[in-house]
Amino acid sequence: MSRVLILREAAEAERTAVTLAGLGHQPLILPLERTVDLDPGRGGAFEADDLAGFAATSARAVPALGKRFAGDGRPLLAVGAATALAGEAAGFGNVHVAGGAASSMGELALSAGIKAGETLLYAAGRRRTGTLEASLAKVGIRCVIEEVYDIVPVSLSEGVVRSVFAGGPPDFVLLLSAGQAEGYGRLTDEMPQLFRPSPRLLALSVRVRDALPQSLREGAAISTKSSLASLFELID
Repeated sequence: MSRVLILREAAEAERTAVTLAGLGHQPLILPLERTVDLDPGRGGAFEADDLAGFAATSARAVPALGKRFAGDGRPLLAVGAATALAGEAAGFGNVHVAGGAASSMGELALSAGIKAGETLLYAAGRRRTGTLEASLAKVGIRCVIEEVYDIVPVSLSEGVVRSVFAGGPPDFVLLLSAGQAEGYGRLTDEMPQLFRPSPRLLALSVRVRDALPQSLREGAAISTKSSLASLFELID
């Protein structure tokens, strides 16, 4: 049984912990980030009637869309099953799913009936990669970006970390976002004595790995696919 550290915000961490426990591992939870909702409309003015559909890369973005567009029959393009389920729960009946990769959203939009020259509303986080926008632009589809949430860091005291590590440091650390990688780097810099021997770092992507301090990058393993299931396969 491996001890696996989860750094996601609390609700998501609990769901991940259940999966890890089912695989025979011991989950440890230290949330290093939390979601903050942003005011609607911060992304700029647009005419709702001119939109061909909607896009979201995270379930965190869906509530803001649901408040204004629940029951709308236009396509909602979602990255990943969790985002798609959130869209359906929010009242969207025409949900199309990209299998965890924003880079495929352009082709997904075309298959959903959205045409080149039309415009999507992309409900986004303040921190994003630009992958979705580039994928849509490649097939000639425009997008209006509206920032509806932000991910902010959480500071933890040494006492809190010690209590979670009561049985010793983790064997593995899951790094699912650049923010988590940066937060883990700060944590190990502030209290290095709690991370000896050094756990093995498992990053969801190259981008996440590269958000680690240089001293931690070399030994980090990178998932073969951008999915938790693929990352779990690296735990032994």
